[in-house]
Amino acid sequence: MAFMSSLNSSNFFIGNIPVRGKTILAPMDGYSDSPFRQITRKLGSAASITEFVNTMEVVSRNTKYEERCSFQPSERPIGIQLFDNNPDRIIRGAEIIVNKWNPDWIDINMGCSISHVANRGAGVGLLKDPHLVAEIISGLTGRLSVPITAKIRLGWDNESINFLEIGKILQDNGAAMVTLHARTGKQLFSGNPNWDAIALLKQTLQIPVIGNGDIKSVSEIKSTLDYTGCDAVMIGRAALQNPWIFAGYDADEVPLFLFQEICLEHLSLMKSFYGDTRGCILFRKYAKKYLSHTGLEKHLIRDLLTTSDPDLFTEKFTDLIISTAQLI
Repeated sequence: MAFMSSLNSSNFFIGNIPVRGKTILAPMDGYSDSPFRQITRKLGSAASITEFVNTMEVVSRNTKYEERCSFQPSERPIGIQLFDNNPDRIIRGAEIIVNKWNPDWIDINMGCSISHVANRGAGVGLLKDPHLVAEIISGLTGRLSVPITAKIRLGWDNESINFLEIGKILQDNGAAMVTLHARTGKQLFSGNPNWDAIALLKQTLQIPVIGNGDIKSVSEIKSTLDYTGCDAVMIGRAALQNPWIFAGYDADEVPLFLFQEICLEHLSLMKSFYGDTRGCILFRKYAKKYLSHTGLEKHLIRDLLTTSDPDLFTEKFTDLIISTAQLI
């Protein structure tokens, strides 16, 4: 905990925006919504980044995307993440979002490797076209007053590793920060992340560099920061089962009172944000992860996850969380 306290007192800047701390929740489609971001910020995540927003929806005035842009003041500093492969559309979409939502910065997704994103040339597909990357970033920094950042990978595949080239393009065109997921697009989430690449990018650039990829424990946070010299680490999938990592706890070290408090608060935030019925349904994916290591019998968890009535779901989940006092 002393180590995490020292991290939370450390600062770096995204443009002129101070970030106090060196652990950040990664943007994850379907997971890093406002309730979960609020939970992780309370536990110690130093900043917030939304689920990615398709600027095709923004410029077409499809209002479905707006839920992804919604945030609470407690989530600041916050960036809204966008994806597209069309410079004009991404610039127009960013302008609309900045004017309506007033985020602290705009983050461009150049790392998503999901086929329907990457194969259209968005996400990690942008890394195939460095000139397009330059056009997008220069257009955004030339038109918007908020900082522009990007999340990238090592390259499209092992034959086209170009993270250093892309990093320099980002910096030269005014980007304020870059996050590197230290795998290629083709790797998806397989294989080991290349920590040497993060260290090299940090040594090469003057803007902040955030390291990302399979950081699962407090010791790995420290070792990644020490080894790469990066300004902060971004934690994604591991935080879904253990958001308490942002408070300095590995999964088997979380105090019972804090486990119970956060689980119940997260459910309450989901119901408040989405409404009782939808909030409980959407909370199931988190509940399954939270309860998977408690020692509860599987039939009890299965019964909870198939309960559709919001009042009954809340009652059952509360009972299960309270019962963990005998199990954890």
